[in-house]
Amino acid sequence: MNRAVRRPWRSLGVLGALVLAGLTLGACGIPTQQSANPISARQLQTRLPSTRPTVNPCTKSACTPVDVFFVGPDGRITPVGRVAPPHPKISTVIDALLGGPTPPERAKGIVTALSAGIHLLSTQETSQKKIISLDFSGDFGILSGTQEVLGVAQVVYTVTSIRPGFGVIFEIEGVHIEVPVETGALSTGAVHESQYATLLTATASTTTTTP
Repeated sequence: MNRAVRRPWRSLGVLGALVLAGLTLGACGIPTQQSANPISARQLQTRLPSTRPTVNPCTKSACTPVDVFFVGPDGRITPVGRVAPPHPKISTVIDALLGGPTPPERAKGIVTALSAGIHLLSTQETSQKKIISLDFSGDFGILSGTQEVLGVAQVVYTVTSIRPGFGVIFEIEGVHIEVPVETGALSTGAVHESQYATLLTATASTTTTTP
């Protein structure tokens, strides 16, 4: 869509993002300027529902390694390995992301900002413009403040792990929405991994898996 359209349940998310950009986001560690001081992963975990079990959608004889991005013990975005069929679709990798951390990963302090009720409805890829549109279920609109910033960053980094250089447009049930970047400012267009660079863990690899 050419312009953002907001539903009533999104208004709270926008207001929260705008106010929290100067207050809550700063207090919780999402930067309001150029540097980041990330929140505690333990604090994030206490207000998130339990995640769905992760299912590997491939056979052992035909698996491709991919990266999905969660929130590490340091409160920053970190890659975690998964497997997918050869030449994985965006939907397959996002579904792996929405599956959440495994129990052993959670035991290591790895969590997700994306609640278990969120589902991917559809994807649309425009290779010429290097843009991918992701349409999520209404539960995505419940995210706000720090949780929304981290959740969006998780999606963006997961997408670019198999589509380097692509921008991501977010939709909720077919409606184009604005999403916050690392500073808390709202973006009406496609967002890129460079807009969340200070949220990436310092120990993350500078390269991503490209099938």
